Amino acid sequence: MRIRYIIAIIAAILPLIIIAQDEKPNRISLNGGIKIGFHAATYNSTIFNIDSYEYNDRIIQSNKIGYAVAPFIRVNRNRLYLQTEAMLSISRHYFEFIDNSTEEAFASEATENTPQYKLTTYCIQVPLLFGYKFVDSSPYCMSFFTGPKAKFLLTAHDKQEFAHFKYNEMYEELTPTLYYWEFGLDISISNICFDFVYDIGINNHTKGIIAPVEGKQFYSKRSDNILSFSIGIIF
Repeated sequence: MRIRYIIAIIAAILPLIIIAQDEKPNRISLNGGIKIGFHAATYNSTIFNIDSYEYNDRIIQSNKIGYAVAPFIRVNRNRLYLQTEAMLSISRHYFEFIDNSTEEAFASEATENTPQYKLTTYCIQVPLLFGYKFVDSSPYCMSFFTGPKAKFLLTAHDKQEFAHFKYNEMYEELTPTLYYWEFGLDISISNICFDFVYDIGINNHTKGIIAPVEGKQFYSKRSDNILSFSIGIIF
C-alpha cells in the first residue's frame, strides 16, 4: 500500500521539477491569504475489536461535515509556487456497530439501541504544498498542487462518546500526530480562490480502545482520507 503512495508522490513531483528547469529565472513574489471551508472523512480498513468481537463488516459510518479556517502564505516564482498554512479544523465522526454474529442479526438494521461511537476532534493541519499554474492569464489562474501534510490533534478524549455498549468508561486513545499526502486543484479569479483537496491518510489514526475491564480485548485501527472544499481571499 505504501509503495503505491510513493509512486504517486514521485509521479506528482517529477513534472514540477522538469518544468522548473525549463522556466527562465524571474523574481520571487510573496502572497498571503485566508480561506474557510468544509470537509468530510472516509476511513480505510476500519477495525473495531471490542471484547474479542470484531465489528469490521458491519460498521455504519456517517460522514459528518467538518469545518476549517486557515491563513496561508504562498511564495511564487514564475508558474511554480510553494505554499504553507496553519488550518484550524473541527472534524466530526459517527459510527454504528451492528452485531452480525448470527444470520438474523446480520440482516438487521441499526436501531436506537445500536452501539454507537461519536468522535469530535479539534486539530491544526500544516501542509507543505508544491504548486504549478497551468493556466496563468490574469485575472484567471488554475493550478495543481501536492505535498505532505501533518495534522496535530488538540483535544479528543473529552469529545468522545461510546453509547449502548455493555462496558462503561470506554475511550479511544488517538494518535496525536497524523500524516497525509495532499492533492488539490486551485481556481482563482482575481483575488478570490477556490480549492478542491483530497488527502490520503498514511498512518494509523488510533492507538486502541481503553476500558477498565480486566481480561478483555479492545482494539481499533483505521486511517482516513479527507475530501474538502474551501473558498478564500489572496492578498
